[in-house]
Order: sequence, then C-alpha cells, then structure tokens
Amino acid sequence: MNRNNVLERHLLTRCYSSEARIEELLSTRYSITGDQRPSLLLMPTGQDVENNKTKALLHQERPKTSDEAHKTKKYNTRIELKNYIKNTLNNQQKVIKKIQAYNRLSKQNGKKKPFPILKLLEHYSIPMYEEFIPISNLWQDYMQNLLFPSANNKLPSLISILPKLSSADYHGCLLTVLKSTNRLLVGVRGIVVWDTQHSFILCVPRTKDSKEWNENKEDFTPSEQIGGLKIIPKKGCLFGFDVILPSNEGEEDEDECMGFTVIGSRFEFRSVDRSGKKFKNHNVDDIL
Repeated sequence: MNRNNVLERHLLTRCYSSEARIEELLSTRYSITGDQRPSLLLMPTGQDVENNKTKALLHQERPKTSDEAHKTKKYNTRIELKNYIKNTLNNQQKVIKKIQAYNRLSKQNGKKKPFPILKLLEHYSIPMYEEFIPISNLWQDYMQNLLFPSANNKLPSLISILPKLSSADYHGCLLTVLKSTNRLLVGVRGIVVWDTQHSFILCVPRTKDSKEWNENKEDFTPSEQIGGLKIIPKKGCLFGFDVILPSNEGEEDEDECMGFTVIGSRFEFRSVDRSGKKFKNHNVDDIL
C-alpha cells in the first residue's frame, strides 16, 4: 500500500501542522500493533444473552426428537396427575371441616337442616364414584379377554390364570379391602384411579355404598358422606375383586363372578415393572 497517499496526507494537514506528526500517523496507520490498529466492536442484538454468557454454535439447542418429546410429555402428565390428586384431597378436607362445623352448630341450636353437600362437592370438583363406573365396565371386558380367551364355556385352570393376574393392569378395577392392619380401612371399596408403587388410589362411593355393611346405616361420617379419592397403602392389606364370567353375559339372571384375592405387599411394584416380574410360589408369613 502506498504510504505517501496524497488524499490522506492532505486530510491530515487540515488537523496537524507538524510534518513529523503526519509522517508518524501515516506510518502507523495500517499497523497491527500500533495505536491505530483496526478494531471492530459488535453489540448483541435480537435475542437476550442468558446469564451474560454466549452460546457457541456447536452447543445451540437442537430440536427434540420424538423419544425426548414423549418422555417430556409423560413427565408433565405425571406431574399434572399428582397435582390433581393433591388438590382434590385438600378440597375433601375442606368439605369435611365444613360438615364437622355444621354438625357442631346443629347440636348447639337443636336444628337439623339438610346440609348442602352436593353443592359443595360440585363447587370443589370432588370426583364422583358414578363417573368411573364406565371405566370399571371396560376393565371387566379387559379381564374377561385376558383370563378367558377361549369362546367355549370351559374355564381355564388356575395355573394359567394366576400369572396373568400378576401382570394385569388394575386401573378401573373395583377393589375391596378384606383385611388390613389398619381397622379403619377394612371394608373400604372403590374403583382404582391410579395404581402407584406403594398404594392404590381409589374413587370410593358415598354413604350406604361406601362399605358393604353400611346398607342399613343412617348416620355416616363426614368422610363417608363425600366419597371422592382415597389412598390405600398396599403394605399390610388384602384386596379382593370379582371378575364376571363371560359365559353368563346377556342372561337375565345375576352375573356369576369369580373372586380373587391380592396380597398388597407382593404388589408393591409399578404396573409397568410388575408385568415383567416373575412371582414364585412359596410360603408367606408376613401377609399382615
């Protein structure tokens, strides 16, 4: 490059009167290490810089694959279900406290007016047992196809039925607590809403249908009046359920059922993990 550029020298003479200063500026004009080394300053525009750190091109976020999107969706669904169950249980406690307060006032005033429990159940969005009956009917069809695949009336042997029961899905099953270390849980029945690793979350019926021996009962506890969700631990409980035999479907007589008993402590697995587990036949000393 020509250091004696006439145009640059002419412009510098407008600013400096010393010829030595002009020569110095021209000599360092295109130097990399001089005072006038060229530089380019860039400012971020558009996207915000997260945590004052720029991301390299190789570390930019890539679009999620179908497997990652499925895992994220499954995780979010599980979180939403947990939040729904937690909020529902809290709302049930609120309704129970309102019923208890109403009962105390009724005893003091000596007035017995019907408590508007249905309005409160609708206001707090408490799930009703009747809403899950169609799911229970679907579960009966599922178990009939699983346990009795043959079209004839001959029932399969228990040796072939028991392995299928251990790997079956119990969402929608109508369970009844037959025995329990907690006496308050004996007789509780309801439809399985969620089969967790250590508990069954049931939607239990209200009043007379809450337990088998409540048919002739008139006074019910606040918990029996609202029904809703109930968490039953698997450990220390024996559960019973019935499967309608397919041979008697469509008849006017009452359907014939086959009853089964589930040891809760042996079902302390997730439904997905239980399907691949092999249960061995051995003596059980710690049923309850």
